Amino acid sequence: MKLNRIFKAVAVTSVLGLALAGCGGGGSSSSSSSDAFDKNAKTEITMAGWSLDSTPEFKTLADAFMAKYPNVKVNIKQYSADDYDKQMTADISAGSQPDVFPIKNLQKYLTYSQSQGLADLSDIAAGYKDDKNIDISNYELDGKYYAMPYRQDSWVLFYNKDMMKKAGVDTPTDKWTWDDYTKAAEQLKTNLPKAGYDAKSVYPIYQHNWQSVVQAFALAQTGYKPDTNFFKAKFDYMKPFYERALKWQDEKLTIDWNTSKTTSVQYQAQFGTQKAAMLPMGTWYAATLVQQQKSGDAEKFSWGIAPIPQNPDSSSSDKPVTFGDPTGLAVSAKSEGQKLAAAKEFVKFASGEDGAKALAKIATTPAYFSDAVADTYFGVDGMATDDLTKEAWQNHDTKPENPVGEGSDTIISLLNDAHSSIMTETSSVNDALAKATQDIKDQGIVTE
Repeated sequence: MKLNRIFKAVAVTSVLGLALAGCGGGGSSSSSSSDAFDKNAKTEITMAGWSLDSTPEFKTLADAFMAKYPNVKVNIKQYSADDYDKQMTADISAGSQPDVFPIKNLQKYLTYSQSQGLADLSDIAAGYKDDKNIDISNYELDGKYYAMPYRQDSWVLFYNKDMMKKAGVDTPTDKWTWDDYTKAAEQLKTNLPKAGYDAKSVYPIYQHNWQSVVQAFALAQTGYKPDTNFFKAKFDYMKPFYERALKWQDEKLTIDWNTSKTTSVQYQAQFGTQKAAMLPMGTWYAATLVQQQKSGDAEKFSWGIAPIPQNPDSSSSDKPVTFGDPTGLAVSAKSEGQKLAAAKEFVKFASGEDGAKALAKIATTPAYFSDAVADTYFGVDGMATDDLTKEAWQNHDTKPENPVGEGSDTIISLLNDAHSSIMTETSSVNDALAKATQDIKDQGIVTE
C-alpha cells in the first residue's frame, strides 16, 4: 500500500470547482496548538457520515468511543452518500465542517488537504509509524498527515461453494491467475445448466460495471508505478485486462456491460440470489452478505473468499496483489480547545485497535489488522471462517485504486469515458485508450 509521492499539489479549485481558499488562514491548523485531551471535560463534537440506516460504521465508532469516554458526546451529521464530497467541500468553504469527517478515498485527498480546512494530524501519525498492523503511508504529504485511515477494504474473490460443488468445478485457490478464473468460468457455463440452474439468468461470474474493476487491477498487477504510466497517459498496460473482460462478456460468462449499466444491476443481488457463482468485489461486501443472509434479502448458501486472481503475465509476488483505497478521518481546522483535542482523540481511537475491534464486530474491515481484530471479525455470526477466507482477508499487497497527483480527477474521468467505449464495444481497446491519451494531453496535464 505504498504510494509514490513525487507529484505536485493539485490546485484547490481544479477538480471540484469550489473556492476552498475562503476557509481562511495561511495553512492547516497545527496539531501542536491544541489543548491536551481531558477525558473528564464535558465535550461535544460532531462527526459526518452518510446512509446511516444502512451504514452502521459511524454509529458503531461513535458508540464505542463514548463508551470509553463517557464525558464526550459524538453527534453524527448525515450527508448524502452520492453527493458527499460536493456537500463537504461546500461546508469547508463556508467554514462549517463537522469536527470529524471522513475522506472517502484517495482521489479527493490532495484537494481536501489543500483546502485550509483540515487540521494537521502528524502527531497522531507519529504514534502509528512503527506499528506493523496499520499502513498510514497513503496519507503522508510532504511529511505531514491530514487524515488517518480507519477502514482498508481490498478487492477479493467471493465464490459460492454450493454452486461450484453442484457444477463439479474446483473452487478457487490462493494460486489462481485470471486464466484459471476464466477456465473455471467456462466450466461453470457448461455445467451449471446440467446442475439445474437456469442458463438464461444464472452466470458463472458477475463483472461489475465500474471502471476500477478493470483499470485498477491493471495498474496494481502490472508492476508499473503511476508516475511511469498513469500520470504520463501511457495506458498500454490495460490492454490484456480489457481483452479478458471482453472475452468474459462475449462468451456470456457474465451479464454484458450495457445491461448491467442501463438496468442498474446490483452486485449484491447477483451474488446474494445465486445468479452468479463468482464475484470480484471489495471486502466490504462480506458485511452486507452476512446481514442479508440473516434478513432473508440474500439466499442461504455456503460461500467463501479467495485472494483475487493474479496477472498471468507478471512474475509471482510474495503476497496476492490487489487494490483498494483506504477510508480516512480528518479533523476540522476550525475546531479549537477541547473540541479539537476530543476530535483528534476520536481519530486516534478509530484508527487503532479499539476502533478496529468495534468495526470488526459488525464485519466491517478496519485499517488496523491485528490477531485480536481478526479473531473478532471471524467471530461474527454468519461469517465465512475457512482458512482460505482468513488468508485472503489478511494477507495481500493492496495498491491504491486512485493514484494521488496532479490531474488525477481529470485522468480518471477521461479513462471512464474510455471504459464505457470499450465495454460497449463502440471502440476498440486500442482506439479508446489512444483517444484517452490524446484527450489527457489536450488538457495540458502531461507533457512529452
